[in-house]
Amino acid sequence: MKKNSGFTLVEMLVAMVLLSMVLLIASSAYALFSERWDGRLGHFNRSVKQAKQLILVQEALKSVVSYVVTDDNKRAKLYFEGNRNGFVGVTLRSLFSPEVAAVVRVQIIQKADFSYQLIYQESAMTTQLLTQAKQALTFTDAVVLYDNLTAVEFQYYGWPSLRDKHWQADSAISARQAKAWFSNYNSLERNVQPEQIKITFSTEQGDFTLLVPLSDSVPNSLARYTEQV
Repeated sequence: MKKNSGFTLVEMLVAMVLLSMVLLIASSAYALFSERWDGRLGHFNRSVKQAKQLILVQEALKSVVSYVVTDDNKRAKLYFEGNRNGFVGVTLRSLFSPEVAAVVRVQIIQKADFSYQLIYQESAMTTQLLTQAKQALTFTDAVVLYDNLTAVEFQYYGWPSLRDKHWQADSAISARQAKAWFSNYNSLERNVQPEQIKITFSTEQGDFTLLVPLSDSVPNSLARYTEQV
């Protein structure tokens, strides 16, 4: 007759140690996988959000139009001013409310580590219509388009002046100046809006260029306001 034999205490302890090691390795591997997965998922979500913002911002900038305001002498002037560090203008397509016109401001901000952020802000014309060149505006919180940039430059392509755009052989000026790229473009002085905006910026991954064509007309309600000025 065979005796029923069980596990000895030593065998039980060895089995428990081995099982504990397997569980420890499995839990560590799962924690590492979960951490990396969450990191990659978070990076993916941030990338998707940024890409969506960039698409909407490009649509808003493409809808920047020739918008008329009055200067200090009550004269009609076009509202657009740009320099190497950014620009302000009027778009028919707000980033946050696409059916609303807004004053947009795109500029660079230097951070403490001397790198730059390219940011977008706007002041929607929902409660107050822009009518004066020096009118005080309240802009939204900045939307960061690009971060950690090493260099940023804005340029504007268009006619040097309205007289050059509509130059004729018998005009007061002897020769027409051709369209060109400018580092500064103030429509209040030139009386004409640029046709394109070029934003060149550098990152650790390389150099990039964002080219935005601008609209040349002011339809619908903005056109009616323009006719009244």
